[in-house]
Amino acid sequence: MIQNGRWQTLKFNRKSPHGWYLIDREGEEVLLPNKYLPEKIIVGQDTEVFVYRDSEERLVATYLKPHIELNTFAILDIVADSNFGAFADWGMEKNLFIPFKEQHQRLREGDYSIVYMYLDEVTDRLVGSARVNRWLNPDTPEYKKGQKVNVLVYYQNEVGYQVIIEQEFRGIIYTNEIFEPLNIGDRLQAYVRQIREGGLVDLSYTPLGRSKISSYQERIIREINSNGGFLALNDKAEPEEIQRILQMSKKSFKEAIGGLYRNRMIDFYRNGIRLISEE
Repeated sequence: MIQNGRWQTLKFNRKSPHGWYLIDREGEEVLLPNKYLPEKIIVGQDTEVFVYRDSEERLVATYLKPHIELNTFAILDIVADSNFGAFADWGMEKNLFIPFKEQHQRLREGDYSIVYMYLDEVTDRLVGSARVNRWLNPDTPEYKKGQKVNVLVYYQNEVGYQVIIEQEFRGIIYTNEIFEPLNIGDRLQAYVRQIREGGLVDLSYTPLGRSKISSYQERIIREINSNGGFLALNDKAEPEEIQRILQMSKKSFKEAIGGLYRNRMIDFYRNGIRLISEE
């Protein structure tokens, strides 16, 4: 079934004046407009496309990469507002509509917001919502203590930073767990500390069960996590590069990674350092 708001693998089926029709296994078709056509087309060949409704409300396929997909959260720029709601840039030619009822406060052009994209089943249109908590799973997650998870920062208060865990659950990183401010929309990795009654997940910036580490080491671990577990810096890196990325001297960097290595928290590689996953 061809679904609005999703990446799908379809086959080239037939040519038309407006483009090529792609087909799925059930025989359902969608148009890939001429402006998106690749140079070489073979009937029956697979192609991966994103499907959405264009400005004419036609269901079409595209190779454009959206900033958000159906039933997920992302931070988006608000590019226009009207008497009916706001419009966000999500990487498509047609902006994403966020009606007033889906705004916790009025969004204006120039703002940015964490947005959830859902499908209005009545109109089959993709719609944005800035009411994050409405779309989070209220069930208690079955994470294990110390488990590494991907999170998206969506709110800050005096206690800490509230985050969306794996696009589904609500978590929090307390202020005393970090050494420098995060930003709304930051994506990073964190570790499950505990799950509270009601499903809220307490998170740690660093793997659990390890010795107390310095603020420099915290900074290095954060940067490693932000880069998917690997950081392209080691003791051979230029001082200017270390300063640019980590805002610390080479001497401090070498001392910090030496301690992390002795505590078996990182491994050295020819072109960088990698965080060791704690089993």
